[in-house]
Amino acid sequence: MNQLVSPTNGFRRSIPIYHYGQNDRITIDDNRHMTVVNQNTDGTVLKDANGLHERFSHEQIYLMTAERRIKVDRDYHSLENSVFALKYGNLKISDFADHKVQKGLWLESLIQEYIRFEEIGKKHPVLQAKGFKQRKVSLGVKCLKFLLPILKSVVVERWSEANGGKEVSYKLPSPRHFRRLHDVYIESNCDPLALVSLKTGPKSRTLCHPDDLKLWLEYSCLYADRKRPSMRECYLSLVARIDEVNEERSGTGQRLHHKPSRKCFEKLIKEMGAYYLMAKRHGEEYARRKYAIVHGGLMIERPGQIVEMDEWKVNLAVLLTHLRVWQLLSEKEREAVSRARVWLTVAIDRATKCILAMHFSRHAPSSRSSLAALEMVVSDKTLISSVVGAGDLWEYGLTPETISTDAGAAFTSSDFRAGVAALRCTQVFPPSGKPAARGTIESFFRTCELRFMHYFEGRTFANILEKGKTDPHSYASMNLDEFNRVFVRAIIDIYHNTPHWGLGYETPANAWRRLSRDCSILPPIDPGDRCKIFGTELERTITDKGVASTGIHYDHTDLQRLRFEQQAIPHAPAPKVKIRVSRLDLSSIFFKKGNEWVEAKAVIGIPVGTTIFEWVAARKDWNENNNANTKAKLSTLLAGVRDVRAAGTTAALSAGLGVDRLVAANYDQIEREYFKTAIVDDLNDPVRELVALAIPHNPLDVGVEAFDHIFASEDVLPEREEVHLPEDDSAFAIIKPDDADDGIFFENL
Repeated sequence: MNQLVSPTNGFRRSIPIYHYGQNDRITIDDNRHMTVVNQNTDGTVLKDANGLHERFSHEQIYLMTAERRIKVDRDYHSLENSVFALKYGNLKISDFADHKVQKGLWLESLIQEYIRFEEIGKKHPVLQAKGFKQRKVSLGVKCLKFLLPILKSVVVERWSEANGGKEVSYKLPSPRHFRRLHDVYIESNCDPLALVSLKTGPKSRTLCHPDDLKLWLEYSCLYADRKRPSMRECYLSLVARIDEVNEERSGTGQRLHHKPSRKCFEKLIKEMGAYYLMAKRHGEEYARRKYAIVHGGLMIERPGQIVEMDEWKVNLAVLLTHLRVWQLLSEKEREAVSRARVWLTVAIDRATKCILAMHFSRHAPSSRSSLAALEMVVSDKTLISSVVGAGDLWEYGLTPETISTDAGAAFTSSDFRAGVAALRCTQVFPPSGKPAARGTIESFFRTCELRFMHYFEGRTFANILEKGKTDPHSYASMNLDEFNRVFVRAIIDIYHNTPHWGLGYETPANAWRRLSRDCSILPPIDPGDRCKIFGTELERTITDKGVASTGIHYDHTDLQRLRFEQQAIPHAPAPKVKIRVSRLDLSSIFFKKGNEWVEAKAVIGIPVGTTIFEWVAARKDWNENNNANTKAKLSTLLAGVRDVRAAGTTAALSAGLGVDRLVAANYDQIEREYFKTAIVDDLNDPVRELVALAIPHNPLDVGVEAFDHIFASEDVLPEREEVHLPEDDSAFAIIKPDDADDGIFFENL
């Protein structure tokens, strides 16, 4: 058995610099609330509530993050976020009902389309074709009456294409209400959560306008201030100053100052530049988010600045069964196993060319696969590298600043966009039909096709001339989980350590270590936020024991308060509550109370880190050895969990090799089959920590049979394709910069 860190992984791990903003709240050990004072390459200085300063090295912060001792609330102390939290609390957009989220995202698309029209102005080809007569595109009533129907038609057409032709449309807001929505959206740092509820008051923003000479310029610069004075106040201050100076000069015979017209003063302010004025008045981050919608390009300087995501239908026919099951089948049974191409969802960091996520799925792309890849981006992936047997650690994890995707249904779905918004990321959609706009991810797929796919039997091609007449079904020999393991290992050990032409022949792994050491990055999210954003949402009835999931009861005083309030109503039904559960930790769940998610602990002694795979495996073994009416003891089940971890039975499942995300229907099926009877808590001693998860020599040889039929229960349509076996047999062939891929340089390895 190999442990999580194998001897080949014994090198010192690179220590990234995690970025903390001036308005972030940093909580250490759940009781020390601190803010950042200074941060550089040497370390970070934090200040606690008593005003005391404390220095932390980047190694200390990294260790506290790995040990789950530190939690970061982004922009917690900012004025905008504080005002925003008065109405929304700790809720994220993903916490609302689907129809509310969809309408909020639709309104966001409407506002973003207006911003694009505003940027181009009346020279926009659509406006010219429609006979636009206004002087400029603005938020004026006359302009919006003409513009809003055009914006709606553009948004409806785009959403219909992303939803398979199904029209998604809502009633247009009035011009006045649209202006309110626009201002609220901009004031919230372009957070679509502000559009879910339409009851906020108007927060109109004075537009930026400039003009003046020496004295005029002095007062026009007052407009570019964090206190955000209005243009009128700046102009009146200038007029008052000129009157005062002229009164003094009139007695001396000196030349009197002239007063600028209001229009002239506004012109001076405008000549400073809209971006400059917005950055001075609202902050650099505010301006960046606002103009990211129409920005023509960015200079990539740090990891996570832009992360590209896309799907690829792998040109390989694989066996749609697990390796462990395949080894038990007869020759006739093996012939009946379905063959098909699988889908791969990938996330790549544009600055370092490092792969942040790789999710394999037997099903067509959907929000289920895109959310699984997004969760992998913001999570620790060292377990995956250990399970696949990689020599290097898959240490590339962060919270992206901007996510660039195409307009496919998986990335335009409400669930995925809500997840992106919950991470406080900006999602951008490059122009359709222009792969060069997402060249990093597109060239990565080309590299995989040229350098790795010819190692596998059952390869297929898009070009019919290359396919030949060979049936790929007769050559398919790789199982889905086996291909997942081998391919991920190739990316971790070969791709990340291969000189890359796009990086000046530096390897992606070295680029990550260099930039994460020199530039601060946003750290991955903590397990609590991971459960609240990506956890499976269930609806459960509140009883005197709390709420139950997979045979475990979770309780909290607020849950019992909700139950008592419901019971006070005559003939009221049993109260229900929405909960979110994590497949990787059953020690607690989160339930929805008003505008926030509250953590509820298990009432029985479930150790932290107990996965649903280990819990179900232990319960299945117990059911096979006991009568159906016998109640299971907690001590016996926990002993089974420890045996499962020691044997490494669930290593591949926990790493996500060849499996999809669990949904609510999967949890219902698990509870019906394995948790019909209650669990008796017979523990008197404190809860013991779990043993380290062991990694078998081949994690695919073992597994949990209970999940075989769960992941294989959905129908898959196999495709008959032809294969061509190439003559090239090396993944280390030289790729020249003019080749049709991302320019990886395979020389001198």
